[in-house]
Amino acid sequence: MLQAPDCKLFVDAEIGASDLISLLTHVLAASPVQCQMEVLRNEDYDSKRRLLFPEGFIYFRYVIDLYMPDESVKARANLVTRLLKYLWESDFAAVAASSFEALLPEHGGYKSSRVPWPEY
Repeated sequence: MLQAPDCKLFVDAEIGASDLISLLTHVLAASPVQCQMEVLRNEDYDSKRRLLFPEGFIYFRYVIDLYMPDESVKARANLVTRLLKYLWESDFAAVAASSFEALLPEHGGYKSSRVPWPEY
Protein backbone atom coordinates (compact mmCIF):
# COMPACT_ATOMS: atom_id res chain seq x y z
CA MET A 1 0.00 0.00 0.00
CA LEU A 2 1.28 3.45 -0.91
CA GLN A 3 1.56 5.96 1.88
CA ALA A 4 0.97 9.67 1.32
CA PRO A 5 3.77 11.94 2.51
CA ASP A 6 3.24 13.83 5.75
CA CYS A 7 4.49 16.98 4.05
CA LYS A 8 5.50 18.11 0.58
CA LEU A 9 8.14 20.77 0.17
CA PHE A 10 8.21 22.57 -3.16
CA VAL A 11 11.71 23.96 -3.64
CA ASP A 12 13.13 26.12 -6.39
CA ALA A 13 16.88 25.66 -6.34
CA GLU A 14 19.21 25.93 -9.30
CA ILE A 15 21.41 23.15 -7.97
CA GLY A 16 21.46 19.45 -8.68
CA ALA A 17 19.24 17.04 -6.77
CA SER A 18 22.24 15.41 -5.09
CA ASP A 19 23.45 18.81 -3.83
CA LEU A 20 19.98 19.59 -2.47
CA ILE A 21 19.86 16.20 -0.75
CA SER A 22 23.26 16.88 0.85
CA LEU A 23 22.12 20.26 2.16
CA LEU A 24 18.91 18.91 3.65
CA THR A 25 20.54 15.80 5.08
CA HIS A 26 22.53 18.02 7.45
CA VAL A 27 19.31 19.45 8.87
CA LEU A 28 17.70 16.02 9.14
CA ALA A 29 20.77 14.51 10.81
CA ALA A 30 20.69 17.17 13.54
CA SER A 31 17.06 16.41 14.40
CA PRO A 32 15.72 13.71 16.73
CA VAL A 33 12.69 13.32 14.42
CA GLN A 34 12.68 10.13 12.35
CA CYS A 35 12.09 11.24 8.77
CA GLN A 36 12.48 9.71 5.36
CA MET A 37 12.94 12.11 2.48
CA GLU A 38 12.43 11.62 -1.22
CA VAL A 39 13.66 14.38 -3.53
CA LEU A 40 11.95 14.37 -6.91
CA ARG A 41 12.26 16.53 -9.97
CA ASN A 42 8.88 18.17 -10.34
CA GLU A 43 7.08 16.78 -13.39
CA ASP A 44 5.16 20.08 -13.59
CA TYR A 45 8.29 22.25 -13.50
CA ASP A 46 7.87 25.33 -15.67
CA SER A 47 10.62 27.94 -15.83
CA LYS A 48 8.15 30.78 -16.42
CA ARG A 49 5.12 29.75 -14.37
CA ARG A 50 7.29 29.18 -11.27
CA LEU A 51 7.78 32.95 -11.12
CA LEU A 52 4.07 33.63 -10.57
CA PHE A 53 3.33 34.60 -6.99
CA PRO A 54 1.82 32.88 -5.03
CA GLU A 55 0.56 29.94 -7.11
CA GLY A 56 3.85 29.43 -8.95
CA PHE A 57 5.26 27.19 -6.23
CA ILE A 58 3.58 24.17 -7.81
CA TYR A 59 5.94 24.69 -10.77
CA PHE A 60 9.16 24.83 -8.71
CA ARG A 61 12.02 22.58 -9.80
CA TYR A 62 11.82 20.04 -6.95
CA VAL A 63 9.21 18.33 -4.80
CA ILE A 64 10.43 16.80 -1.57
CA ASP A 65 8.21 14.22 0.06
CA LEU A 66 8.71 13.89 3.81
CA TYR A 67 7.54 10.80 5.67
CA MET A 68 7.32 10.92 9.48
CA PRO A 69 4.61 8.37 10.35
CA ASP A 70 5.71 7.70 13.92
CA GLU A 71 6.07 11.34 14.94
CA SER A 72 3.61 13.71 16.61
CA VAL A 73 2.20 16.64 14.67
CA LYS A 74 4.30 18.98 16.83
CA ALA A 75 7.49 17.05 16.02
CA ARG A 76 6.64 17.04 12.31
CA ALA A 77 5.99 20.78 12.35
CA ASN A 78 9.25 21.43 14.22
CA LEU A 79 11.29 19.53 11.64
CA VAL A 80 9.58 21.17 8.66
CA THR A 81 10.09 24.56 10.34
CA ARG A 82 13.83 23.84 10.55
CA LEU A 83 13.94 22.78 6.90
CA LEU A 84 12.00 25.83 5.71
CA LYS A 85 14.11 28.26 7.72
CA TYR A 86 17.29 26.65 6.43
CA LEU A 87 16.10 26.86 2.82
CA TRP A 88 14.89 30.46 3.18
CA GLU A 89 18.11 31.53 4.91
CA SER A 90 19.99 29.92 2.02
CA ASP A 91 17.87 32.08 -0.33
CA PHE A 92 15.95 29.16 -1.86
CA ALA A 93 12.27 29.55 -2.62
CA ALA A 94 10.36 26.91 -0.67
CA VAL A 95 6.73 26.27 0.21
CA ALA A 96 5.41 23.50 2.46
CA ALA A 97 2.10 21.77 1.84
CA SER A 98 0.80 19.74 4.77
CA SER A 99 -2.09 19.31 7.17
CA PHE A 100 -0.13 21.29 9.78
CA GLU A 101 0.68 24.44 7.77
CA ALA A 102 -0.84 26.61 10.51
CA LEU A 103 2.00 25.51 12.80
CA LEU A 104 4.72 26.51 10.33
CA PRO A 105 6.41 29.90 9.93
CA GLU A 106 4.63 32.00 7.31
CA HIS A 107 2.05 29.17 7.20
CA GLY A 108 4.50 27.18 5.11
CA GLY A 109 5.41 30.10 2.85
CA TYR A 110 2.33 30.15 0.65
CA LYS A 111 1.21 33.72 -0.05
CA SER A 112 4.05 35.15 2.03
CA SER A 113 6.00 37.96 0.45
CA ARG A 114 8.60 37.57 3.21
CA VAL A 115 10.09 34.35 1.82
CA PRO A 116 12.47 34.12 -1.16
CA TRP A 117 10.82 33.76 -4.55
CA PRO A 118 12.33 33.02 -7.97
CA GLU A 119 13.16 36.05 -10.10
CA TYR A 120 13.48 36.54 -13.85
